Amino acid sequence: MEALDSISGIIGYALVNAQDGSIEEVKGASAAPIGELTAFFFSAGEVIKNSLSMGEIDCVSLWYGSYRLLILPYDSTYIGVEIEGDKEPKEIIEKIRLSEKVVKKTKIELPPSITSKIQQINLLVDELGGKEERSHWRNLLNQCLGILGGDIVLYVGVINDKLAFKATPPKDKEEDFVQGLRSIIDFLIKRAVVELGSSEARAKVQAVIEKMK
Repeated sequence: MEALDSISGIIGYALVNAQDGSIEEVKGASAAPIGELTAFFFSAGEVIKNSLSMGEIDCVSLWYGSYRLLILPYDSTYIGVEIEGDKEPKEIIEKIRLSEKVVKKTKIELPPSITSKIQQINLLVDELGGKEERSHWRNLLNQCLGILGGDIVLYVGVINDKLAFKATPPKDKEEDFVQGLRSIIDFLIKRAVVELGSSEARAKVQAVIEKMK
């Protein structure tokens, strides 16, 4: 949600997954745990809303010290935005809503053949890296992207620790992109055999296959 970076008056912001409450991104100069606050208070608001049949929540406003946290739903995410307490929140909210419309207009659309390969790569990195070595496998993924080069690096990158498309790829290049992503998968599996041994690598690859079913 880079569009929030350009909105004046925002001290910091957090994006929280609405399904499981996990914190996806935190940016800015806030000293408060705005990710945790966003997850907790919007979840509490949802419980109150459902209990009292209040309808949809447009915004939750939370005061602490001299600051205010505005929490808004956005697709499958909660956005928590910290501003100074004496700022007019309505203007900030309008700017955020406008930025959401811009993001939705430029929503990236991927064919299933590409989506499945992206999912497989991200699952492989998570499975091979576990909790301790995930950064190592992300670095290998970045190296692989650099080696592939060509058109693919103009559209694909590691964003928020996940391989993702930065723009919708041309339809006439679909097979080229699928082949490029398949090359990344092959590289990761071969590297896993070298680093982990064939038995452990095979088990981890099988675990990814099961998750994709």
